[in-house]
Amino acid sequence: MPRAALLATVLIASAAVAAPHAAAQDEPPTSWPTAFADEFDGTEIDRNRWSIHSDAEGDRCLGNKGNNEQLEWHTWNALALRDGKLVMTARKDNPEPGYEWSGALITTAHTCGNGPAQEFQVQPGDYIETRLKLPKDKGFWPSTWTWNGNGSNEQDTYEYYSDNPFRLYFTNHQNPGGQCQYQHPVDLTQDWHTIGQLLGPDQTVWFLDGKEVCRQGAFSGNGALVLDMFVYAKIPPEVTEGSMEIDHVRVHRK
Repeated sequence: MPRAALLATVLIASAAVAAPHAAAQDEPPTSWPTAFADEFDGTEIDRNRWSIHSDAEGDRCLGNKGNNEQLEWHTWNALALRDGKLVMTARKDNPEPGYEWSGALITTAHTCGNGPAQEFQVQPGDYIETRLKLPKDKGFWPSTWTWNGNGSNEQDTYEYYSDNPFRLYFTNHQNPGGQCQYQHPVDLTQDWHTIGQLLGPDQTVWFLDGKEVCRQGAFSGNGALVLDMFVYAKIPPEVTEGSMEIDHVRVHRK
């Protein structure tokens, strides 16, 4: 999968612990008009706006067995709406030959012809925000990211490997891009957090709970919005089920 190769390149090039930029943005631009949002109210996920198929996944757009960092097959059963929140659950239930785990991915475009009817793509200048509660058990790899069909301008609003509950990864895969590894002083799984990313156009800026924590290169082009909870094969789970919750995802556009 191109995403894994790009991540390896960025990790080598710029694996540094994040520190706030000297000329920090005062606050995330949440007052801008909303171009896309899902508050995850109701009883089931809106399939007119989301698909579980993504052309970032090489096996029928639902799995990626060739990438040793993912073990799961994406299913609608891995997604549930409860009390105004999206619950993403990975289960060791053998959903497909060659895949021991079912897992969660939803995307707004680049879906291999499988919808959704109301496609959406982010563009330069957009602000993406996810409010979430991360999984506690090790072996999971959730993220919010963008995908343009080949990964050449992928942007990771965040990535989290649940074996380390203190660290977040913020990555711009575009050239020139860059990454910050942010070490939080408190276990991230103990509370809800809001993670945001301003997609340039001149610089990409990341926010955690309203404060700037990383600044890297510019963003150009466009891409689907993707939310997932992958299973991490390099440090596989010791449990047979794990979940995370998402309160909302929003894209603000000036």
